[in-house]
Amino acid sequence: MVQDAQTARLKEQRDRFIAFAFAGAEVLIELNKDGVILYAAGTTGALFGMDAGSMVGRPLYDLIDIGEQVLVDELLRRIASAGRLDRVSVTFRPPGHAAFRGMVSGIAFPERPNQRYLTVSRAHGSAGSADRPDEGEAVARNSADFAIMAERRMKEAQQFGEEVQMTLIDLADARLDERLDPETAEKFVHGVESYLRAWSVGGNSIGVLENNRFGIIHDKTLAPGQMESRISEIASLFDASGGIEVKASTLHLDRGTLSQEDLSKALVYTINQYVQQGGESFAVQSLTESYSAALDETLVKVNAFRQTIASDNFVLVYQPIVDLRAWQVHHYEALARMMQGDRLFLPAHFIGFAEDFGVVNELDLLVVRKAIETLRASTLLRRKAEVAVNLSGRSLSSDGFVQQLLLLLVESRDILPRLMFEVTESAELRDLDRANRVLQKLRSFGCQISIDDFGAGAAAFQYLKALQVDYVKIDGSYILDAFKTRHGKPFLKAIATLCQDMGIQTIGEMVEDARTMWLLRDVGVQYGQGYFFGRPMPDVSEFTLKARPETATV
Repeated sequence: MVQDAQTARLKEQRDRFIAFAFAGAEVLIELNKDGVILYAAGTTGALFGMDAGSMVGRPLYDLIDIGEQVLVDELLRRIASAGRLDRVSVTFRPPGHAAFRGMVSGIAFPERPNQRYLTVSRAHGSAGSADRPDEGEAVARNSADFAIMAERRMKEAQQFGEEVQMTLIDLADARLDERLDPETAEKFVHGVESYLRAWSVGGNSIGVLENNRFGIIHDKTLAPGQMESRISEIASLFDASGGIEVKASTLHLDRGTLSQEDLSKALVYTINQYVQQGGESFAVQSLTESYSAALDETLVKVNAFRQTIASDNFVLVYQPIVDLRAWQVHHYEALARMMQGDRLFLPAHFIGFAEDFGVVNELDLLVVRKAIETLRASTLLRRKAEVAVNLSGRSLSSDGFVQQLLLLLVESRDILPRLMFEVTESAELRDLDRANRVLQKLRSFGCQISIDDFGAGAAAFQYLKALQVDYVKIDGSYILDAFKTRHGKPFLKAIATLCQDMGIQTIGEMVEDARTMWLLRDVGVQYGQGYFFGRPMPDVSEFTLKARPETATV
């Protein structure tokens, strides 16, 4: 009997220190099934302001920020169900001691079903902080950010040889605003978010697709039925009638015919398309039931896009941009077109798809290559003519694209002073400091830079402030407004004057007649582009600018 008791104690110590060692943490905490601390070891004074002995017998929840107790409750459930937990951020608020963010890991041993072992380390950068963690670190608040998060988690899982899944949870039919008062509804949603955080990868892989709809990236231990059941339990605490309906469906993030990179892009694209197209009628079932078909359709589009831009039918056309005072062609803008017979078509549908899907960098790189070939051949352009090509903000945000572009430029140094770039606003640049560094690298090669469609997007003036450029191309809507509204012309003049004061030259779009050309001159815009000067053409080697018309009254 004595030997058996001694063996049991040794096993108990073994389990404790195996638990402590598996995470290399600062503090080990052993809990019973009710969440009461049975044992503590490590630097408890530094983290919790009390010695290990004083922690024994205290409920763990006494040490947790009240706003995170639901999260911790779910973490303990997860440990009991899955057997372990890896590094989830939790806010601790010990009585009489500074609050801190801790990284919590956990483990449970089958032979000790009523014990849980937690390890706690101070989260990096949280020393001395009494603030709760920013919710944004754990919850993506819109479908676009969640899709980006999902893409990141998939890449991380691939890197470490793990498998993750995405589940979508729909509470839209619950009509929470009718069933619950605003404060109660907020508490319920917070409880759902806490539950999902506890089961998500790293404790920070959930998102809100839109009102009362959630997404979670998790491992295979979590099943849709389990989520529906647990969220229904949480709902019953706030709505005793049990009328809050919960739907959950899992998307398996695998597709043998897609590369991992394309699969990630397809996931982002598919989520965004369904949310954008669905609006208020969007439902989780409509996405999950059609997900396979949506991916197949996306794959067809990707293949068609790549075949299209690789074909001989994909060509560049060149439209003149004219110096309004010298009355001569300053440079040409290279524009992508599809050739069908003798006719040219704007491939807007697949350019839009390329932006949305995330393969516009492939298009941009091909256009740069074709433009360089044209400059070098000097057959479609006059000798020494300059050409501007478009670069999407999404392409500039891609490290891989920038590396390929710079390599291409290094190989073409002799013609670079004749190559210009227009940065489009179709995909907003998030890191303007980084984008500016890239643009200055391009300028160091002798390439001039323009901001395209200035004013069309919400970030226009932030671009002007953050990006050092040579030209601003004013969006055509401002030029049309100069004839339609009382403030249009003064506003256009203000843009031209601002740019002039900053040492930036301006280009006006949509010049369709002499009146518009003279308007641009009148307000101080230096260059013009539009059908009045010339349409885009595959061969402009013989292009001749027509005579300047007589002065018009604007």
